[in-house]
Amino acid sequence: MDRLIYGVGCNSKTRHKALVGGRPTAAYDKWHGMFQRCYSPRFQKKNPTYIGCVVDEKWHDFQDFADWFNGREYNDIGYQLDKDILVPNNKVYSPDACCLVPSELNSLFVSRAAGRGVLPQGVYLHKVSGKYKAQLNVSSKRLHLGYFDCPNEAYQAYKTAKEAHVKAKAMDWKDRIDPRVFTALMNWRLET
Repeated sequence: MDRLIYGVGCNSKTRHKALVGGRPTAAYDKWHGMFQRCYSPRFQKKNPTYIGCVVDEKWHDFQDFADWFNGREYNDIGYQLDKDILVPNNKVYSPDACCLVPSELNSLFVSRAAGRGVLPQGVYLHKVSGKYKAQLNVSSKRLHLGYFDCPNEAYQAYKTAKEAHVKAKAMDWKDRIDPRVFTALMNWRLET
């Protein structure tokens, strides 16, 4: 076995290579990144949403993770490892909760809560009018949804638009994602 990765992960080196030609394999890259997100204080300081996340013991050995990863459709085209599309608010990377998704879908769920302040997601105070503006970011562009008298009305407009946007993206990717991911996206609701 190799040294422990972040004091937790190991590689029993029985079936799958971690490196080919001195470069990490796709499976090893995803596995190592998962441990970094869960167990690196430096990473978590920059990305506090990962504080409290852990890797299921079933995946502590790279070989077991690689069995799962290599058995997934879309493992060879750069999809990201996700832990909370199938199981909302999940903090455990595990075979049952994880899936591979394109970055475009994975980025739909970034809330940027730390920089938002006290207003709900998608709601901003329009200082000139004193009204609350609802907006949705779509493909790096801001989609203006209207001005409202209170933050709750603005949030409801944002919530409706966001849920419709997630469903539209699911339809765009329907034939290129795991059917479980498609179902989860079609059923997804923004928490209030």
